[in-house]
Amino acid sequence: MREVFLVKKGVNVLVFFNQADMLAAGFPVSDKVVPEEEFNSSGCYTRIIDGKIVVGFTENERQMQSLIDRIAEIDEQLTVLDDTFLTPRVLSGLSFDDTFAVDSRNQHELKCIPLRAQRESLQKQLNALMG
Repeated sequence: MREVFLVKKGVNVLVFFNQADMLAAGFPVSDKVVPEEEFNSSGCYTRIIDGKIVVGFTENERQMQSLIDRIAEIDEQLTVLDDTFLTPRVLSGLSFDDTFAVDSRNQHELKCIPLRAQRESLQKQLNALMG
């Protein structure tokens, strides 16, 4: 199994794919060694957090991204509901209290209420993680 050698230099992380290159660059010791597979699966993403080299995303970042993705899915569902129920005919009919338009808007609202509540809950979780 191949290893990747990570060295802190100021606020940057230097990456070496073999120890000989690291030594040739003047770094006798690496700050962190990770399997090449782990490094590649992280998208080769490294940085320094609280003085330590972090490879990939933190658990907090993964949770935030998951919440962002779920919120985007709900937004898409709400857009589809808008497109389905709030047609030009319905929107124009609402100004005249057209029965079909009012019924359509009410169906739209009934389907949107749980999605909006779920979205609000996810947004609160995201805001809490973001601090």
